[in-house]
Amino acid sequence: MITSTHVVTNALIARHRRKRGKGLGDSLPELSSQPGWFTIGGFAPDVGLILLTIGAGIYFPQVRGMTRGEAMEHAFGTLFFEDPTWITIQNTLHSPVVVSGLAALGRFTDRPKLTAFALGCLLHTTMDIPVHHDDGPLVFFPFNWDYRVESPVSYWDRDHYGNIVGPIDIAFTVLGGAYLARQLIRDRRAS
Repeated sequence: MITSTHVVTNALIARHRRKRGKGLGDSLPELSSQPGWFTIGGFAPDVGLILLTIGAGIYFPQVRGMTRGEAMEHAFGTLFFEDPTWITIQNTLHSPVVVSGLAALGRFTDRPKLTAFALGCLLHTTMDIPVHHDDGPLVFFPFNWDYRVESPVSYWDRDHYGNIVGPIDIAFTVLGGAYLARQLIRDRRAS
């Protein structure tokens, strides 16, 4: 999914928990008490790849003389799957193993911000797995550096329904974002 869809989804869930107080896992008070950290957890897993992509888009054309297209092909055709630095940066906060461990650490050390953040990352990953054909998160990272769930669906690859899933993804972001903006304006007027 596109990063903004993760942010909007996490923000919608956090808002619902904060406003309603019940439902969506009453055993997770961190979602009500730390909605900002939960929402940031929706964004954080993609930050590393965004920065790596920007860096590759600058470095390879300027230093190696590649076209931007060649740079992106090298980044996502080779580095994404084979370079240990890229794999580590991309998968640390996408790994269910890592973020579940962070959530448990936050819960058992009474750090609700860490717990909410980790749960936000975990939701991000849970949403990514079914919409990445062969480029999804490494599910057992750092213990296994190869296994990815091979979904029949992709949010971007037209050969795997990306022409259907992609527009739905964008529509959800636009509609959910508009709803959140409307609620924010309403909340500010009420206070």
